[in-house]
Amino acid sequence: MKSIYNNPSELEKSAKEKYCFPDYIMMENAASAMEIVVDSVIQDCKQKILQIMIVCGAGNNGADGLALARRLHSKYEVQVLLLAQPKTNEGKTQYLMSQKVGVNFLTQDDFSDFRAESDCFIIIDCIFGTGFHGNLPADIAKIIEKLNSFPNAIRIACDISSGLKFNSDITVTMGSLKTSLFSDEAKNVSGKIFIADLGISHADFEKCLSTDTFLLEQCDTNLPFRKEKSSHKGKFGHACIFAGEKSGAAILAAEAALAFGAGLVSLIKSENSNLAQFKISPYLMVSKEIPAKTTAILLGSGLGPEQACENAANFLTSWFTSNKQNANPKGPACVLDADMMSYPKLKELLTKLNSIENARIIITPHLKELSSFCSICGLGTYSVSELSSIETRRQIGLKAAELFPRTAIIMKSANSLISVPTFNSESTNSFCEFFVCADGNQSLAKAGSGDVLAGLCVSLLAQGYDIKKAAIAACESHALASEYDSNGNTLCSEDFSLTAQSLIKNLL
Repeated sequence: MKSIYNNPSELEKSAKEKYCFPDYIMMENAASAMEIVVDSVIQDCKQKILQIMIVCGAGNNGADGLALARRLHSKYEVQVLLLAQPKTNEGKTQYLMSQKVGVNFLTQDDFSDFRAESDCFIIIDCIFGTGFHGNLPADIAKIIEKLNSFPNAIRIACDISSGLKFNSDITVTMGSLKTSLFSDEAKNVSGKIFIADLGISHADFEKCLSTDTFLLEQCDTNLPFRKEKSSHKGKFGHACIFAGEKSGAAILAAEAALAFGAGLVSLIKSENSNLAQFKISPYLMVSKEIPAKTTAILLGSGLGPEQACENAANFLTSWFTSNKQNANPKGPACVLDADMMSYPKLKELLTKLNSIENARIIITPHLKELSSFCSICGLGTYSVSELSSIETRRQIGLKAAELFPRTAIIMKSANSLISVPTFNSESTNSFCEFFVCADGNQSLAKAGSGDVLAGLCVSLLAQGYDIKKAAIAACESHALASEYDSNGNTLCSEDFSLTAQSLIKNLL
């Protein structure tokens, strides 16, 4: 996994102090990293005629662009659209240097009549960096709108898409990954993200400041491979899923749990269940009670209204509190999903469950459900748009860890965020680690996808995983299943035909 920083300017400042690096060397290395990316793009570009336009603002992001223009000037046809005179000392120096070597500059008036004349047109956004906040000035927004309109252009952002409005194909971020790159809004405009070294090795750079937030990669999944040749189904846990008024959701979760390694999976038939209308897989069992050797339970997927949640919550609480002799020596475990996020007594339920030693709990809300969870549990009032921010979700995770120190939260979105409390039983203090899952794509936006994720989580808990390993492996595997089929072939990100059952088949 890779480190993500909430305050990249603090990290850069610490690195400069620790390694005695002056600004101009870091800026030169930033421009060098951008140059390598541009060279690579051009090498892949089959057209012979090409143009490069670098759009620069007044700050150090613009200064990076000016340094890049100077480096590219002798190799390609480069034009700089300078939106304002440089304000920083480094910017003024880079402007002078680029003028001296003969870089061609455009004014905004020139740009108003500009037409791309090449087959390969590369636009590089160096207007605003991660320090920019608020809305773009109207004139800048209009320019970015035009930059986005050029057909067949290849767009590269320096550090971050300006105001998250420039539609980048590639983002070259300086020194480290930043949380601002992983908001839902940023996912639409960031493209492929590369980290540029600034003259210090990546490892040494990150030693300058610790972080609690990490980007997940495929290698971070600890999958439930069966390594012992002498085994039986009882060694791999018994997952139970409550089936309510929309039992199809529970069936999908149950099939996912079985496919992800659980030895046994049962559907618990609620009073309002419509299980009778489905042809259920013969691999799944159906019960009216929680079986004696159950090791993890899932509530919420298609469960139904408040009374159904109340009944299921009572079953769960009773099972948790009498779980000391349960078949799972790792402690009682459950997943709460979907309808449980609007259960009025959710805070009371979670408080009881978290008071039990060795309890392992995962909740899996999407952003609308997360808003409801926060409201019910007294964590604040948030709109769905506010929750698209990774930083906002981080703050929710920290608040939730104080109330529910044995509960991991998978906050599902375009870039999902997992918060995992680290509980210290001696001091009764808790803090969080955060994990961003940026894999997966828009084909997941379909009914049943969340039920599959809940099923993966309960399967791993049933097999004895702790909440951190279970949440990470389930979330990353779920995301990758939308990108590759069961043979490892890449799926189209714009695929509209992917279903929940396809996801289960694609599990890696």
